[in-house]
Amino acid sequence: MTKIEVIRKKGSIVKYQATGHSEYEEYGYDIVCAALSTALQMPLAGFQDVLDIYPRFEINSDGFICVDLDGMNLKGKEREVHTLLESMVVILRGLAKEYPKNIKLVEKEEN
Repeated sequence: MTKIEVIRKKGSIVKYQATGHSEYEEYGYDIVCAALSTALQMPLAGFQDVLDIYPRFEINSDGFICVDLDGMNLKGKEREVHTLLESMVVILRGLAKEYPKNIKLVEKEEN
């Protein structure tokens, strides 16, 4: 199962991370894994390649991704960052609803 945490401060997403494998299908054929990978990496690509913002992040082949924007200077691009992150969450909610045995989505509000 893939566990995804989305962390907000004052309603805005400041960090997200995912761990584990969806185990929907064998490696190389897992459509749930492919969908999750795309949804989780799309905001990061947008930050770097479109918005010229470089958050702290880690990705590895063991099914781990963490993107951390907490305390970053978003260069006046808060709206664009918000749009990318909230769009990701829309996709993640849909996937978690469709594949509850494979995905656990947790959304937290922190101080």
